[in-house]
Amino acid sequence: MKKFAIIVAGGSGIRMNNSTPKQFLLLKNKPVLFYAIDTFLKTYADCKIILVLPEEHIAVGQEIIDAFFDYKSIEIVIGGRTRFHSVQNGLAMVNEEDSVIFVHDAVRPLLNGNLINRCYDSVSEFGTAIPVVDCK
Repeated sequence: MKKFAIIVAGGSGIRMNNSTPKQFLLLKNKPVLFYAIDTFLKTYADCKIILVLPEEHIAVGQEIIDAFFDYKSIEIVIGGRTRFHSVQNGLAMVNEEDSVIFVHDAVRPLLNGNLINRCYDSVSEFGTAIPVVDCK
């Protein structure tokens, strides 16, 4: 099965009271959205990344891809009015019948390969998956 990760990065930073959206803030000298992209690509090198951004942030997103990734498998898509519409725009880019589609928020950098693998295994067995982690 082909793998696609729709990474939604449409936040504006208003709730953080910051002019820089969370997905572009630095965490250990890298933009927060770097970590989601990197984790998916390290987990599955054949995963196609669909990065969904507001139109006004496309250039910044492209700069991040150019600075940190050497992958041709990252595509930027313009987001929609809401998260739902942004995910819908990302889904419109998937043109493969037999595929697994992950949807992940760019501002959740603590994603790990084990969770991605568990979701993939669940999809392979049951046709669907919802990621869960133990409470700490």
